[in-house]
Amino acid sequence: MGSPLKSIWAVHLATLAFFLGIMIVAPVISPFSISLGATPLIIGFLSALTSITAFIMRPIFGLISDRGYRFETMMLGAFLGCIAALIYASSSNIWIFAVARIIHGLASASFLPASISTAIDLAPPDRVGETLGWRSTMFGVSQLAGPGIGGYISDLTNYNTTFIATLILSMISLGVLFIARRWAGKYTSERVERKSSFRDIRRLLKLTFICPMIAVAFYAISYSGVFTFLPALYKELGLGASVYGLYASVQGGFSILTRATSGRIADRKGPIPVASLGLILVIVSYLLLYIDYLPPAAYIAASIFGIGLGLIVPSLQLLALGDLPSEIRGFASGIYTMAFDLGFLLGPLIMGYYIELTGSYTSILTLFPIFATFSFIAIQFARLAKHD
Repeated sequence: MGSPLKSIWAVHLATLAFFLGIMIVAPVISPFSISLGATPLIIGFLSALTSITAFIMRPIFGLISDRGYRFETMMLGAFLGCIAALIYASSSNIWIFAVARIIHGLASASFLPASISTAIDLAPPDRVGETLGWRSTMFGVSQLAGPGIGGYISDLTNYNTTFIATLILSMISLGVLFIARRWAGKYTSERVERKSSFRDIRRLLKLTFICPMIAVAFYAISYSGVFTFLPALYKELGLGASVYGLYASVQGGFSILTRATSGRIADRKGPIPVASLGLILVIVSYLLLYIDYLPPAAYIAASIFGIGLGLIVPSLQLLALGDLPSEIRGFASGIYTMAFDLGFLLGPLIMGYYIELTGSYTSILTLFPIFATFSFIAIQFARLAKHD
């Protein structure tokens, strides 16, 4: 007999390993691209390749997971993560590196929607937000440890060692998912027999689904700018990859403080107030980063951002996906996470072009709070929809 509790925590562990593998390479993507001769616009394109791929493929993998293949699609994502890491390590030019970025996009597209749907499927009905919060905490832990580890590994050894670490973590994720699938028992042996109807799909047209998607897209545009170009800015100033690695680790560390708690509060008080508070904190953090983007002041901004991030992620997922029927939840998760991919697709391209237009990496610091404010406004429309 399967155990949903054991299975969901095994999925949480696999999620941790998968995203840790992604976050370890985060601080070296821009510097490694520069070492291959990439310009700021090309850096933005290479960063966006993963999101372009994931953007196209997430709904397809979501539909597959809705047919009862939640664990299989997650395992495929972990396997593709292994392949991407091997190609990263063998990259000798921008084209090979671009292939690795595409495959990593496929890995994310396969893993992410199914992991969200599985967390909701196995959660007790009155603790969906809390379960999503713990799942989000796994990402927070990866964000805390991954960039710092990846940056220091790169500084102390070389880029390839960082890529091999990603390979090992992806393999761990794959192995844990095999175990979790057995523990889940009937939850994996049964296939979804009821197909989603047009009436079910229409539930995605509600503002409580659309507004969180818009909010996530604007938030992701701003975050992608930090993710892609703050490491490049620090490199231009002669600072090592570990400087941004520590910045991202501070973000992840402080987000851990609020992720699980925010999900629990969202279960009781509703997700919109929690998400709104989180976005206010993110806007404040961007304003502080604009004032002073160098350490140690930048790490204060990172800590505030992390607290806000921990409030945003579980609450928006609960708002968009929590009350959807299981038979369309994978597809809905794929559509919902496309918004994040869209932000990471547009953000690097917009900001890479803006940097080349202005001739300065620091010019994009003014854009971060603007896009985060748009995200906040979108959530307020969802608040109005809750009263309809």
